[in-house]
Parts: sequence; C-alpha cells; structure tokens
Amino acid sequence: MKRGMVAAGVAIVGLAACSKADQGPSMEQVAKGYEQYLNANLLAELGQRVEVRGWGDLNADCNPSGPERTACVTGGTLDVIGFQGGRQLREAPAPVPARADLVFEKRAGQWVLIDAQKKP
Repeated sequence: MKRGMVAAGVAIVGLAACSKADQGPSMEQVAKGYEQYLNANLLAELGQRVEVRGWGDLNADCNPSGPERTACVTGGTLDVIGFQGGRQLREAPAPVPARADLVFEKRAGQWVLIDAQKKP
C-alpha cells in the first residue's frame, strides 16, 4: 500500500514538473536569453562579448502572450563576465541589472528568444 502511494506521489510530482516546464522557459533559459540580448546590444564597458555566469539574483515573471509564446518581465541582477579580444576583462563576474523584458517562442520544443524590450 505504501509503495502504491509513493509511486502515485512521484507521478503527480513528475506531472506537475512537466506542466510547469511547458508553461515557459526555465530561469537558466531566461538568463541565456538575456545573454543573447546583451551581446546584441552590448555596452562598451562590458567588452566585445559577454557570458552570463550566474542568475541566482535574477527573477522573471513569465506569462503566455500568444500561442507558443511567453513574455517575461525580468528583475534583479545577472553575474556577467566581459571579453575583449578573446581575453576575460575581469577575474570575477560583475553584477548587471536586468534592464529588459524578454519574449520567447517555443520552436522545435525549445524556448527561443525572439524579442526584448528595454525597460524605461
């Protein structure tokens, strides 16, 4: 009896995780989308290219904005490393505030960044 209840509990948790994943991008996907945005709209002080190294302080409220689309209102900060000429500019990542809201679209089962709106 206990094994049946445990198996049912695991199945419910698994279904909840699947339905949550289908609702929108994970926080890592939002951070990587933000990395794409930063590289496309690079600030000179960050270098020629950036990589997001941490997103523990990033928050995103993602809500469906159409079929297979979701809009994410972002806040908090990302830990970013800048590169210039292939060289890392700083030893430690710098905190960069989230200054854009992102729009993702599901393509071939993956959430892909399709638009970003700079915050006023």
